[in-house]
Amino acid sequence: MRVLKALAAVSLFLFSPAVPSLHARETDLRPALPATAQAVLVEAEGFAQRGGWVVDPQFMDQMGSPYLLAHGLGRPVADAATEVEFPAAGDYRVWVRTKDWVAQWNAPGAPGRFQLLVNGRPLETTCGTEGAQWHWQDGGSVKILERRVRLALHDLTGFEGRCDAVLFARDPQFTPPNQDPEMAALRRVCLGIPEQPEPAGEFDFVVAGGGIAGTCAALSAARLGLHVALIQDRPVLGGNNSSEVRVWLQGARNKEPWPRLGDIVAELEQPRRAHYGPTNTADLYEDDKKLALVRAEPNIRLFLEHRANAVETESGKILAVVAQEIHTGRRVRIAGRWFADCTGDAAVGALAGADLEIHP
Repeated sequence: MRVLKALAAVSLFLFSPAVPSLHARETDLRPALPATAQAVLVEAEGFAQRGGWVVDPQFMDQMGSPYLLAHGLGRPVADAATEVEFPAAGDYRVWVRTKDWVAQWNAPGAPGRFQLLVNGRPLETTCGTEGAQWHWQDGGSVKILERRVRLALHDLTGFEGRCDAVLFARDPQFTPPNQDPEMAALRRVCLGIPEQPEPAGEFDFVVAGGGIAGTCAALSAARLGLHVALIQDRPVLGGNNSSEVRVWLQGARNKEPWPRLGDIVAELEQPRRAHYGPTNTADLYEDDKKLALVRAEPNIRLFLEHRANAVETESGKILAVVAQEIHTGRRVRIAGRWFADCTGDAAVGALAGADLEIHP
C-alpha cells in the first residue's frame, strides 16, 4: 500500500503492492487535491487479484494509465478484488472512472455494466451505464466502518466492462479532475512518480514492441554482440502469435537468395497447431518458450509490461525512448544508438516526428 500524507489534513492512498510508503510536502498536493477533499484513489490496474478482468494498455497514451477490461465473450468474468486502507472511518462519496463504450453509436443497453462492491456490498449505482467518453461516474455515498476495506469489480455482462480507477472523497462536493494536466498531476502525486523519467541505461539497440518482428530483431542483434533493450507492453511476447491473440506464424522464409532469413522465426514457431475454434487453446502458442529464448540471451534486457509512449530527439535523431510501467505508472528513460519501431502502429516513429499518414 502506497501512502502519501501532508500536514494540512490531506491524505491520498493508492493501492500498489510491494511499494514502500512515500511522503509529499503540503505544497505538492495542493494542485491535485483540495485540502478539504481527504480521499482514497485506487487504480484498477493495481488490483491485487484481477479475476477474469484483463489489463488493457492500448489507450494509456491518451488516458495516462491502463484500465481493467471484462472480456468475457458474453459470460460475466470473475471479480477483480483488492484491499485498501482508508485514512479514517466515515462517509465517503464514490467516483468510478468508466464509460458506456457503445454510447458513441447511440446504441442502447450499456453492455459494459458492472458493480463496485465495498466489503461485499454493491453500490446502488451500476457503473458503465453512461457517457461515451471516459469520465468519473458518480457512485453515490458509502459509509466506511473499518479502515481496512475490500473492494471488488463485479462484472454483470461479460461484454467489455471498463474500469480505470475508483476514488473515495470525504468532501461530498469534491469532483475529481477528468482532463490533463490536472488529471495527470493527481495521478503523479498519488503514485509518487517524479516529473522526469528515471534512467534505465544506455543500449546499442532499442526495440519497441515485442511481437514476432521485435522479438526476432532483439534476438538477432543480441547474438551479433549488441547490447539490446526490448520493450513490450504485454506480459507475454509474440504479439499476434501469443496466447492473447492466437494467430499462427505464416509467410515464406528460408528461401533463396536469403536461405537463413527465418531461422529465428523457426525457433519461435510452435510444433502443434489446431484449427481456429475451441481447440485453438492458449497452451499451443508456447508463451513461456518465447520468454525463455529472450531471457537466455545475456545481451538483452527485457522491459516486460512497459509501454513506449514518448521519445527524446535532437536534430531529427532519436536519443531515447521513455517507457511507462503498466501497473505502477513509473517511467524510465531508455537511451540507445539505434532504434527499431516494432510497435505495429508506428508509435515511436510518429512520436519522433516522422511523416505519418492515417487512412480509413
